[in-house]
Amino acid sequence: MLIKVPVSWLREYVDITVPIDELALRLHMSSTEVKGVERPWWDDKIRTARVEKLAKHPNADKLQLATVDYGAGAPKTVVTGATNLTEGAIVPYADEGASIVDGHTGERTTLRGKPMRGIKSEGMVLSQKELGLGDEHEGIHILDANLPVGAPLRDVLGETVLALELQPNRPDCLGIVGVAREVAALLSTDLREPPLDRLGPGAPKSLDVRIEDDHACPRFAAALLTGIRIGPSPAWMQTRLVAAGMRPIDNVVDVTNYVMLELGQPLHAYDHRRLRGGLLVARQARRGESLRTLDGVDRLLPEGTLVIADAERALGIAGIIGGEDSEIRADTTTVALEAASFEPRGIGRTATKLDMRGSSGSAAARRFSWELSPDLVPIALARACRLLRDHAGAKVEGVVDRYPNPRARVNVRMRFSDVPRVMGIEIDPAETLDILRRLQFTAAADSDTLVATPPVVRTDIAIAEDIVEEVGRIAGYDRLPIRVPDGPLPLAERHPLEEFRERVRDGLAGFGLQEIVSYSLIDPAWLKQLTADGSCITPEPLRVVNPTTVSQSAARPTLRASLLDTARRNLRHRSSVAIFEIAPIYLPRRADLPVERWTVGVLLSGNAQPVKDGETWLVPERRFDVRDLQGIVSGLAELVDVQIPGERVDAPGLHSGRSVALGRDGRTHLILGQLDPRVAETWGVPVETFLAEIDLASWQEASRTPRVVTPARFPAALRDLAVVVDEATPYGDVEREIRAASGKDLESVALLDLYRGPQAGAGKKSFAVRLVFRSGAGTLGEADVDRLVKRITGRLQHALGATIRD
Repeated sequence: MLIKVPVSWLREYVDITVPIDELALRLHMSSTEVKGVERPWWDDKIRTARVEKLAKHPNADKLQLATVDYGAGAPKTVVTGATNLTEGAIVPYADEGASIVDGHTGERTTLRGKPMRGIKSEGMVLSQKELGLGDEHEGIHILDANLPVGAPLRDVLGETVLALELQPNRPDCLGIVGVAREVAALLSTDLREPPLDRLGPGAPKSLDVRIEDDHACPRFAAALLTGIRIGPSPAWMQTRLVAAGMRPIDNVVDVTNYVMLELGQPLHAYDHRRLRGGLLVARQARRGESLRTLDGVDRLLPEGTLVIADAERALGIAGIIGGEDSEIRADTTTVALEAASFEPRGIGRTATKLDMRGSSGSAAARRFSWELSPDLVPIALARACRLLRDHAGAKVEGVVDRYPNPRARVNVRMRFSDVPRVMGIEIDPAETLDILRRLQFTAAADSDTLVATPPVVRTDIAIAEDIVEEVGRIAGYDRLPIRVPDGPLPLAERHPLEEFRERVRDGLAGFGLQEIVSYSLIDPAWLKQLTADGSCITPEPLRVVNPTTVSQSAARPTLRASLLDTARRNLRHRSSVAIFEIAPIYLPRRADLPVERWTVGVLLSGNAQPVKDGETWLVPERRFDVRDLQGIVSGLAELVDVQIPGERVDAPGLHSGRSVALGRDGRTHLILGQLDPRVAETWGVPVETFLAEIDLASWQEASRTPRVVTPARFPAALRDLAVVVDEATPYGDVEREIRAASGKDLESVALLDLYRGPQAGAGKKSFAVRLVFRSGAGTLGEADVDRLVKRITGRLQHALGATIRD
C-alpha cells in the first residue's frame, strides 16, 4: 500500500538528523520500501506577494485589478475575479512563464500574460487548485500574514513528502507515528508520542456498544462527545491532510482522518441524534438488508457483511464506509465516535464484493484488511478526543470499550547465538538489546537467553526468526559479507518425466509445430462440444468453488478443447495451424486428490502447403491429411524410442473411419485421427482438422534409455519397392512384415507414396517404400541385397497376398 508521509509531520515525533535523501535510503534498506521523495514543483517564478492596491476593472463588473508587490522590481497588475482579496493580504503570485495547474483542466501548464477586457494581466494570483494543494478554485489561497514578501513559495509553503510502499506484514507503519518509530530506531533518536486525553472508565448514559460477532469484531469502543461546533479544521491540519493525499471536509471528519493517518487506526463519527436507541452494534447484515452509503450509492448488503447498526437498522458497513443517514452535518452538536478492531480477511472479502478495494476504494478498508492491533483502539480514540476538544470544543461525556477476548501479548524466547546463525554475521548481544529497545521492544537477557516482547502495535512478531529479522534490518543488511561460493557445484538431476517432456517438446518443435500454452481452467460447456451428441469424453471435471469467471471454472480433463479453441481463434487470421501443447490434465478421484496426468496434444488444421508469396495459381495447395499426423506421431515415437502397441479402443469425438485409439491395462495412451466433421462445424474449424493425444507417462515408461551407437563404417544400399495390396490392408501391416523378414541388416523403411489407379487394379492400392540396408560387418554386395529383397517380397506375398509392381 502506498502512503505519503509529509516530512514536517514526521519531524513532530522524531528528530531527523540526516539529509532527507539519506533518510529515504536508510528506510529503504531497512525493508520499508521508499518509492520516492516528492518535493514541491513550484519554480522561482512563483513567490509570495502582498496586495498593495485593489481597484475595480473599468470594463468588467466582476473583475478587479490587484497591484501586487512580489519583491523583485516594480509592482505588477493582475486581473482577477476572486472576491476574497483584501489590501495587505499575502498571496502566492506567479509571474509570466511560471508552471501552474490549470484550474479548469487540472493539467500542468505554462502561464502566459494576456489581456482581459482590454487590460493585460501581468501574471496571476493563485488558488489552492492552481498550486496543486487541493480542489478549491473559487478564491485565492491567502497565506500567513507573517511570511516575507518575495520569497520563493517552495521555501515557505512547500512540503517534502516520503512516498512509502508498505507490505501487509507491517501494518504498524500505516501511521506517521509508526514510521517515526522506524526513523527513531534507525537514527538512535527519541520518539515523541502524540499527546492523548486520558479517558475515564465511565460509560455515557445515552450511548452503549454491543458485539454480536466477536470473531469479526474483536474490539469495539465508542466515546460520546457533546458541545461540538462544526467548522473548518485548522490550517495546519488541512495542510497535512492535503500533503498526505486526503481532502479536508470539516473539523470532525478531518480529525478522524488525521488520527487515521497519524496512528494507522481508522475511526468513524456518527451524528448521535440519528442513533436509534442510543446503541451501536457490530453484527452480521440481515437477509435483504440495504444501506445508502456516504458516496450516495444504495447497496444491497451481501450475506456475511459485518455492519455497524443502531437498535433498528444498519448505519454503515464495518471498516469500509459509513451510511449517509448518520453522517456529520453542519448542525451536529453531539457525536458518537467509534473505534474498532475488525477481522482483516472478512473486511477484505466484503470490500472486494463491493468493489471498494484498491487505490480507488475506501482508505479505511485498505487499512482494516491488514492485521491492525486491537490495542490501537483506545489510543486512537483518546487522541481523537484530545483533538476534538482543542479544535471543535468537544466535551467527553464518557467512553465504553468492549473487548471480550483480549489478545495475548507475545513473548519470544530465543538465544543470542540465533542471530549469527540466521544472519551469517556476528552482532554483539549488547547491540541486539539496544536495537530492540530502540524499536520499543521490552527485552530481558540471561546469559545467552533473550526474551523479547514487541510493542502492542506490532502484530507481525511471533517467532525467534522475526526478532532476528528486526535486529538484522536495523543493524543494516549492508553488513552482510559478499562471498563467492566455492567448492564443486552440485549436479542438477532432473526428474525422468521432466527430461522426457523436454525431449518430446524439442522433437515436436523440430517437426515444425508451434507450442502453445493455454489455461488449465476452462469453460465446462466446452466439454459437451467435443462430440456430436453432446456426450462427455471424460469424467465430470473438477469445479472451482469460487471462479472469477465461468470461462475458467473447471480444471480441464483433456487438452482437446484448449487446442480447438486456439485453432479456432488463429484460423480467423491464417490458413493453417500446426500446434502442440504439453500440459497436465486433471482427472477426479473419489475421496482423494485428483490425478494430474501429463499429456501431449497435437492439432493440424487447414493447408499443409499453402501457396507462398511469389508462387502462381498453378501451384496447388495441399490440405492436411491423417498421414501428416501419423508421420508426426511415428516420428516422435522413433525419436524417443517408444513402441506403440496396444488394444484398439473407442475414440469418441473423432471420425469413426479415420481414427484410432490404443489402450493398455485399462488406460488409453494414444488417440489419433480426424475430428468428427460435425464437431469441426461446432467449433468453426475446417473439416481437415486432425488431433492426437498422448499419455506422456505411459510413453515414458515404455521408452528405452537413449543408446550411444558408433557411426556406421560401411555404406548403405537402397532399394525401392512398389507393394500392391488389398484396399483394406493398412501400411502398418506392410512395414511389420518387411521388418520381420529382413532381420538386423535393414536400417530403415519409409513410405514414399500411395497410389490408387488402373495399374494397381480394382480394390487394390500400391505403397511405394524405400528400404535402406546396412551391415555392421562389411559392405553388402549386390547379391546380398537381392537375397534380402527376395526374402522380403516372398513374406509379403505369403502373409498379405501382395504383389510387387515393376
